[in-house]
Amino acid sequence: MTVSDVFGKPRKYKGLDLHPIKMRDCEEFYDVVQCLMLPKNATQDINILRMSYLQFLMLISTNELTFLIDKLIRLLELVLKTDDFQFHLNDKNKFEIIIKNEIVIRERDFDKIKTMISEQNLVDIDDNFIHPEVKKQIEDAKEFLHKHGNQTAGIDQQIIAYHCMSKLPYFEIAELTIYQFQKGLTRFDHILGAEAILNARYSGFVEFKENTTLPHWLGHIEDVHKDDGIKLNAKQFIDKANQTING
Repeated sequence: MTVSDVFGKPRKYKGLDLHPIKMRDCEEFYDVVQCLMLPKNATQDINILRMSYLQFLMLISTNELTFLIDKLIRLLELVLKTDDFQFHLNDKNKFEIIIKNEIVIRERDFDKIKTMISEQNLVDIDDNFIHPEVKKQIEDAKEFLHKHGNQTAGIDQQIIAYHCMSKLPYFEIAELTIYQFQKGLTRFDHILGAEAILNARYSGFVEFKENTTLPHWLGHIEDVHKDDGIKLNAKQFIDKANQTING
């Protein structure tokens, strides 16, 4: 996290301004950012594992996966606020993105930009390998919580909740960045929880163990990503990717 994210300022990288996404564009962003969330490292194919993410994305974007490049193009337009860029394969057989005919984004640069977009807009695009058994346990836990009603409100309900809590009109909420919105909503929830616990303590109806640390309204909040449902199905995707690359 950086203070510039809190104030909704662009991040800088090699002469580029990487703009945070505002709430008015959040639905489109959550759709197109899928192109950065492909489970590349979930495969056992050594050829795929050795690829940079940009190379991997470009090579699999054929046949039925051509929509991925469309998503990447639109994502770059949202983040860079320009459509003046082109994809290029250089003489070393490496992919590049040339912006305004002067700024060259190479494969290693793209990995850094990918991480910045993730941090700036609070989406989890980490591609670390997760053992299938562990992944199944996580999915089973999510399914259990879903069935028992412990499910995060959809983005529409979150916007309504933010409006009710902050009293901001909807047109002003639309101008917040995703980062500002989500962090604000999390802080609202934390403040309400802290107040409820303090009220319970002072009411005399609830007893707390000695030396119990009670939450403070300004206490630290651990980062929690809220992008469930955005990622593509790993198994289905890897099957398609293997077929595309290996024929």
